[in-house]
Amino acid sequence: MMRTRRGVTLVELLVTLVVLGTIASVAIVAARRIQSTPDSDPATVVSESLRVTIVESRPIAFQIEVRGALVEAMVNPDGSVAVDSAIHLEALTGRPIDAH
Repeated sequence: MMRTRRGVTLVELLVTLVVLGTIASVAIVAARRIQSTPDSDPATVVSESLRVTIVESRPIAFQIEVRGALVEAMVNPDGSVAVDSAIHLEALTGRPIDAH
């Protein structure tokens, strides 16, 4: 006569806990690496201006303070960004040059 198995074994329970613990530790390490950027960050200002420029189909010229100096930038409706090299952004995409 075959006996039906009910429930889980201790080994199965321990393996499940180890897997869940590993996933949680990886998620915590990844969450600590996420950093929110301030609204005055040049990349944030340029990306927000780019979004507005594309929606409104008009160029936007503005100034950003970088290390105490005012730097001029212009975002065009075609998506190109004309900025001073002091901002450290790519001219065509507006992404940070030194981003990893």
